[in-house]
Amino acid sequence: MEKFGGMMEMQYICRKFSILNYMWRYGRKIIGNIFKKRRECVGLCAELECRSEADCDRRDIGVFEIGLSSEQYGDYEQGTGNSAYENESARLIDIAKNNGRFITKSQIESFGDRKRLPSGESVVYFDGKNSCVYKVRNPFAKSHLKRLHAHDVIFEHLVHNILFPNTRYSLVGIGEENGEVRLVFRQPYISDKYPVPSIDRIESYLQNGLGLKKENKYYYGNEWLAVTDVSNEGDNVLADDECLYFIDPIIMLKHPAKEVLNHYYSLLS
Repeated sequence: MEKFGGMMEMQYICRKFSILNYMWRYGRKIIGNIFKKRRECVGLCAELECRSEADCDRRDIGVFEIGLSSEQYGDYEQGTGNSAYENESARLIDIAKNNGRFITKSQIESFGDRKRLPSGESVVYFDGKNSCVYKVRNPFAKSHLKRLHAHDVIFEHLVHNILFPNTRYSLVGIGEENGEVRLVFRQPYISDKYPVPSIDRIESYLQNGLGLKKENKYYYGNEWLAVTDVSNEGDNVLADDECLYFIDPIIMLKHPAKEVLNHYYSLLS
């Protein structure tokens, strides 16, 4: 019996040692994974816009939200036709004129030196004195790429500001070109002396920093949105030693803009 008791005690000790050894190895694995993730994020500066800035941006467009409701939103087909764009143009222009937010052509021309060639959706003016650029944007110019609903155009820049706060847009006001609305923005000037980063650095920022997955050769996204026009083949993304500057990426919303904003707003601090 003494021999049997000794064997039982030895088996108990062995089992206890095996459990402790497993817990030790499992604990090391967890700690290793934590530090691996931290190492992978070193050098990234994917900080979202702070909540106070987001609140300020939303207040700035508050007057343009008047009269909008979820019932008016409609589906994609209802919201992306020429009729929907014309109606939203008229609505925004009318609100701007009645609330002191309308920008005349002469005011626009006084912003600075106009770039000889416009971008795909904006006419750009450079203000060297204040180190900024003014962009007079046709919000529907790339709507086929963005699948942009007419009622989302006034919110689109707010999504950019949350994701890329170091190139944030400020809405100066609303302009008009042949009856079509133009959104007038001010943006910090990012010197073209900054180099274009490598595609590995861009992808690391988008995937590890912003949590976007590579959907195909050109798009990085999640369930809420997708970002494109962010390759290193042009000058739409520049960099210094610390930060990347996404100047004018195309952001395709997969849900109504207000829903996307509410999701990202909940992540802000």
